[in-house]
Amino acid sequence: MMLMSLLLVLSLERLITKTPNWHIEKYAAQYRSFLQNKGLIKAREKDEGSEEESDKTSSLALYFYLLFPALLLGVIEYWVLGAFLTFIEQSVVLFICIGCPVLRAVYKNFLNAAERGDLQACSMYTDQLGHCASQTESDGTAGAEGKSFGQHLTWLNYQHYAAVMLWFIAFGAPGALFYSLSRSTTEALCDADHPLKAAAGRLMFALDYIPVRVTTFGMLMMGHFSRALPEWLKHALQFDVPAYDVLTRISAKAEVLTPDEHLKQAENAAVEPKVLVKLAKRNVIFLLVITAGLTLVGSLA
Repeated sequence: MMLMSLLLVLSLERLITKTPNWHIEKYAAQYRSFLQNKGLIKAREKDEGSEEESDKTSSLALYFYLLFPALLLGVIEYWVLGAFLTFIEQSVVLFICIGCPVLRAVYKNFLNAAERGDLQACSMYTDQLGHCASQTESDGTAGAEGKSFGQHLTWLNYQHYAAVMLWFIAFGAPGALFYSLSRSTTEALCDADHPLKAAAGRLMFALDYIPVRVTTFGMLMMGHFSRALPEWLKHALQFDVPAYDVLTRISAKAEVLTPDEHLKQAENAAVEPKVLVKLAKRNVIFLLVITAGLTLVGSLA
């Protein structure tokens, strides 16, 4: 069922242009607005009680409210829906959670600007990718300074495709929903410089720890294995390296530009992003092959 849902959703996602009604960001924003209006998530009050205790309580509340929709969906699947309806529901949820229409549009605009040789526009589109989730020190990702458009794109592609797929494979639609809602909330709190930004970042560090290492393993399998393997082994069990750094460092080793591509990159800024996007696409195929293998041996339903 999971493999069928993945194949169906990935095919539709490539063929159909999503409207906001078919993307998680709309519903995540509505859910955050509901929680804030009800006073369930709010900024800490520094003049009341212990600030440390307040931070801990607020963080736990945030984690619970992010997990609650996934738990509710899991209960509905288990107690209400049958096998066929669960397949339909999981496919719909995965379709809503996976992909990013805004990211696709920015990528296309960047390619057009690169073809024109408009470096100023390329820089503008790089900024539009959004680096907020990469600016915290040790609570989710690393600083975005010095990273190229292609590296940022690789990270966002991971967050909106590979990570969602892995959480779906591990926990079904509830897993994909929990990850997507947590990712969207972390980005929103970071953009707003919310007091819970660090707590959300720590959650994302935990949620990305295993998926980013599985994803980068797929990249080294689909790319330059011997060059990327030492870098992967170096970061495999490190708990102090942000997921953003792990992904960008290993992807840079797995797919290095050839001398000809380096020359073309000087004239056309789209060369590197195209190379890294191809690597990401091959990695998605690798994940699908592994999923098919696990399904055949009965490890996945």
